[in-house]
Amino acid sequence: MFSKQYSAAAAGMAAAGLVLAGAPAATAAPASVVRSFYVEYGASYASGTATFTNRTVLLEGTLHAVGCGRSVYGYSYAGPNYLGTASSTPRCDGNWPIDIPVPANKPGGADRVLIQLDAPDGANSEWFYR
Repeated sequence: MFSKQYSAAAAGMAAAGLVLAGAPAATAAPASVVRSFYVEYGASYASGTATFTNRTVLLEGTLHAVGCGRSVYGYSYAGPNYLGTASSTPRCDGNWPIDIPVPANKPGGADRVLIQLDAPDGANSEWFYR
């Protein structure tokens, strides 16, 4: 009698173990990483934060435009691969909010972003890393 109960309990535990062992392990998405940025060109500058997430790099901050046609571009990369680009609207004289979601459609997202401040007469860019 004892061995029958023991065998049934052991079989139940073994079956539960097989069910748990067969389930795929849950993997956490990579944590978001926030980096500060500052890029200037002439008297204009862009400053703020670049938030690296699983599929985007969100650029948030301020564009301080002196003159017209100033805009901010973000280019995302992972290893040697270009992932995507996005930009702000061109602005003139003043302080303007930046809210640019740069696509990085790859598991884990981008490992770096090139942020560029454009003006009609030229540009300057800086790399920022995850």
